[in-house]
Amino acid sequence: MRMEVLSPTWMRPLFGAATPKCCGSRLFATVAPDAFFVDARHAPKDFDPRSAVVYNEFITDKEGDSLVQDIAARMKRRRYEKGHWDAVITDYKEVELFDHDSLGTESQVAIERVRQQLIHDGYVNGDTVQWLPCHAIDLKRDGELKAHVDSIKFSGDVVAGFSLLSSCIMRLKPDEGDKDNKVAESGWVDLLLPPLSLYVLSGVSRYQYSHELLPCGSIFEQSCGSQVTVERDHRLSVIFRDAKLE
Repeated sequence: MRMEVLSPTWMRPLFGAATPKCCGSRLFATVAPDAFFVDARHAPKDFDPRSAVVYNEFITDKEGDSLVQDIAARMKRRRYEKGHWDAVITDYKEVELFDHDSLGTESQVAIERVRQQLIHDGYVNGDTVQWLPCHAIDLKRDGELKAHVDSIKFSGDVVAGFSLLSSCIMRLKPDEGDKDNKVAESGWVDLLLPPLSLYVLSGVSRYQYSHELLPCGSIFEQSCGSQVTVERDHRLSVIFRDAKLE
C-alpha cells in the first residue's frame, strides 16, 4: 500500500480542469463532482452519495489568489479568537462578505460561479433562492472545527464552501445530537478538500450528518486502496448558504 504526503502547497488536480463557458454576464464552469475525493466505504447504509460531493479545482489559481487577498484585507484588524459561543471552532477569524460587489473582479466571478453551479445542479431553485452573505473563515494550523450541523434557523437546504491555501479532510458522521435523526447506524464519510475545490452538502449530509475538519496528519483513503497523509496548515474557506424560506 503506497503512502503519499499531501502538503498544503499541493495545488494542482489529478484530473483536468473544466472548460468554462459564458452564463449570462458571468463565467460559468461546466464541471461535475469528482468521486475520487469522497471516501464513502465506511458510510452508513442509508447515506446518500449525492448529498456530499466535491468539485475539484472549481476555481482558478488567479481567482483563489484574489479571494485570499480580499479576505485578508477585510480581516486585517481582526484577532484570532480562542473559541466560539457554541464551542465548535477554535483559533479562527471570520467575516461576512456582505458587499461582495466591492471585491475584486476575479473574486466576484468565483462567487457567482458557485451560485450558478448550485442552481444548475438543482441544489436550489433559481427562481426562489435567496442567498445569505458569504462567510469567510480563517483557521490557524492548530485550530479546530469540531463536529456540528449548521444552524437551520435561518439557513436553507445547502451548505457549500471553497477551500483555500491548504488541503484538509472533512469528516461526516450521523448527528448524535439530533433526536429525530433516523440514521441509526454508526459510520463516517471523508471528503478530501484540496485548495481551489468546492464541497457541497445537501439532503441527509446537510441535516442529519455533522461535519468536522480532521487534524493535521490525518489520512485519506483512496478507492484504489492507497493512502494520502494530509498535512493541513493555515486554511481559508468561503461558505455559501441559501436563506431559509418561510
